[in-house]
Amino acid sequence: MDGHPIAGASAARSPQEKGRVGIIDVGSNSIRLVVYERASRAPLPVFNEKVLCGLARGLDATGRLNPEGVEMALANIDRFVTLAHNMKVTSLDLLATAAVRDAADGADFMRQLASRPGIVAHTVSGQDEARYSGYGVICGIPDADGVMGDLGGGSLELVSMSKGQLGASSTLPVGPLRLMSSGRGDPRKIVADAIENVRWLREEQGKTFYAVGGAWRSFARLHMEQAGYPLHIIHQYEISAEEARAVARLIAVQSAKSLEKMPGVSRRRVDTLPLACLALDKLLVALKPRSVVFSAFGLREGFYFSRLSEAERTSHPLIAFAEEQGVGWRRFDLSPQEIFDWLTPAFDDESAGDRVLRTAACHLSDISWDDHPDYRADQAYFRVLHLPAPGMSHRERAILAMALTYRYKSDLKAAMIDTALRLTDGKARSYARRLGACLRLAYNLSGGAPGLLPQLQLRRTDRELRLLVPAALKRSLGDVTARRLETAAQAFDLKPMIVSA
Repeated sequence: MDGHPIAGASAARSPQEKGRVGIIDVGSNSIRLVVYERASRAPLPVFNEKVLCGLARGLDATGRLNPEGVEMALANIDRFVTLAHNMKVTSLDLLATAAVRDAADGADFMRQLASRPGIVAHTVSGQDEARYSGYGVICGIPDADGVMGDLGGGSLELVSMSKGQLGASSTLPVGPLRLMSSGRGDPRKIVADAIENVRWLREEQGKTFYAVGGAWRSFARLHMEQAGYPLHIIHQYEISAEEARAVARLIAVQSAKSLEKMPGVSRRRVDTLPLACLALDKLLVALKPRSVVFSAFGLREGFYFSRLSEAERTSHPLIAFAEEQGVGWRRFDLSPQEIFDWLTPAFDDESAGDRVLRTAACHLSDISWDDHPDYRADQAYFRVLHLPAPGMSHRERAILAMALTYRYKSDLKAAMIDTALRLTDGKARSYARRLGACLRLAYNLSGGAPGLLPQLQLRRTDRELRLLVPAALKRSLGDVTARRLETAAQAFDLKPMIVSA
């Protein structure tokens, strides 16, 4: 990556630097400012604004950036710098991608930024763009295994991923905005030929394809609308490859007027969406994946992820998010670790994925304490289901949301948790009910105070859910404890039993 330090800013910074950080993403079609609370394993955006400048419009025909786009970009970058300064951003990076690096006047554009203090500007190579986007997917989906494709206005980046590591990568000049004004012939043939020439794709067949980029996010929103999907969260939205191909092939032949009438399609995407769907179809033909997963994490998150320590990279993003945000949702001194350890004997047969959810649930276990008592369960459900947290599928979101709902209320009506029910099966619902009921029991026994739970033990046998209580404490248990133990036992299909220890 070629760096262009700007006066007044230091290029050498720690990725762990405290305080808000920002990125100005200069793409081929849009320019976006995103400000994060801090550069962490689970970066939380606090500000996100995009301006469509169309820098790559006409690039292949003229070899230069769109003059009107340059003027608009420079004006908005000035505004973004001012906004970042007012938000007390401690570091501000500018990442310029395909349009700027490929244009004959791209270096001139970057030099014009030299008079803007407070930012560090980088012209990102195609290889680094693929690497950052791949890291972005891993940042948000740590078990990603397959091929990532990041489709921007000017280029398509591809990279293979396995067990948190990146493999082969390629960058192709087939972004929709670029193709629309290239004059190079049939876009279909250009896209098909470019993908066909990426030989390493044949070695990645049969895995998962991870789609990144605004155009493919628009495709996901359209698909959600058409399918009547109950949860409008793009990150980790998953559909079968066959279904993705069928819809992509349909959209690829639609006119702009037809697309404008479709629910879920942004008017700003009607010109480029057919070409984006064409590229998706061609990739799915080449890869023959099992499914398509859409990622809201990409270049920007991957840029920060690449600068984290190895230890922080290997931590789970959902747990990192719950640890950071859970502190603000806690009223008691009872630690999440104490709750987790107390629960473990009753959940000793859970999967690794369920263990991550239980860890997160312990950190978020009092998320609705400051809501009205009659609505704590409702608020916990909606808050958790819609968390801006990475690292969980939609099914896992539903499990976590139901668990925190059961933590506040044992008798849930189906209509209240309808979305979660639609996203889960019986096994998942059972686990959520058990976890929530045990969390509810933990708070009853401890009163939120540390040190009490370790004196009691929760044990599960083939027939009973047992609470082992020292004789000195047994008389302090009330009717509420007995009822909540019974509720937890029912969730396990066991009998409740209080045993002197």
